[in-house]
Amino acid sequence: MLLLRLMLRARLSASESFVLRWSLAAFLVFYFSLVVAEPLNFDSSVEVIKSSNDQRHYQYLLLPNQLRVLLISDPTTDKAAAAMDVGVGSYDDPQERQGLAHFLEHMLFLGTEKYPEADAYQSFIVSKGGSHNAYTSAEHTNYFFDVEYSHLEQTLDRFAQFFIAPLFTPEYIDRERHAVHSEFRSKYKNSYRRQLDVLRQVVRQQHPMSKFSVGSLKTLDDREGSSLKEDLLAFYQDHYSSSNMTLVVLGRESLGALKSMVEQRFSGIPLRTLKPTAVGEKLYTAESLPQKVLIQSLKDERRMTLSFAVPSVDGLYHKKPLQYLGNLLGHEGKGSL
Repeated sequence: MLLLRLMLRARLSASESFVLRWSLAAFLVFYFSLVVAEPLNFDSSVEVIKSSNDQRHYQYLLLPNQLRVLLISDPTTDKAAAAMDVGVGSYDDPQERQGLAHFLEHMLFLGTEKYPEADAYQSFIVSKGGSHNAYTSAEHTNYFFDVEYSHLEQTLDRFAQFFIAPLFTPEYIDRERHAVHSEFRSKYKNSYRRQLDVLRQVVRQQHPMSKFSVGSLKTLDDREGSSLKEDLLAFYQDHYSSSNMTLVVLGRESLGALKSMVEQRFSGIPLRTLKPTAVGEKLYTAESLPQKVLIQSLKDERRMTLSFAVPSVDGLYHKKPLQYLGNLLGHEGKGSL
């Protein structure tokens, strides 16, 4: 089940590390990962439909390891960019390890076998006039960067290693636990976070939305018979399979050159047997609706949110019924609500 309007906002806010300035590639990879929901029905002959006003060139690929790829060639771009979307999010956190998907997102930035220095990736991108970030939402984890166009190939080489051979160095595990905890603590008084926390208490506790998505020192601690690193590795191997990923790459190079870059670097992502992702129970019980919830605000503000549990509309991406409903209900013109 989806929570109309509030859940659309939650997709953008589930991880507070998310920077709202998406690159073109980051937007397209999220959209494309929804559109190509059944990758085995597609092959490299799929035609990408574009506007007649769009001068870019596109190509869809399905690599032998079942990684979905969209290539974008734009000879005029000053910045190259890429994004990888993994079809796993905080809904898939183990009940006893809430916040694990978000914590894993943090850990992938801290060194790989090929580039072991913890700040190698970040330092390289900054030195090449670029930026990078990632976010964890309910059902997706997304990693993206942009860089001066001439440095795309070198950056892709570093980026691909996140999904091939991350180190998960023990000395950084404890450091990032505290970083995640600080992120959690810093939002204690955030109005949206407080509203979301109340909503988690209201929905059915069998629904994955009831989980704590950020993580803390308590949920990410070592326990008898269950170390954080072991659980982290197990989660990575259960969900980070090439068949569960979608990559978008934008650069000045021709489609043939971009294809060569991607095939050389991303074909090495392991194809694993996936653990099933979370399947939500009904968001509310019939007996609990309609429901009115009052939240005491910390600031002098007033806000009303109307939330509706509706069936999944992923398969209706080409018609976008929720956007129509949201536009009608949210319209502020004469005669509107």
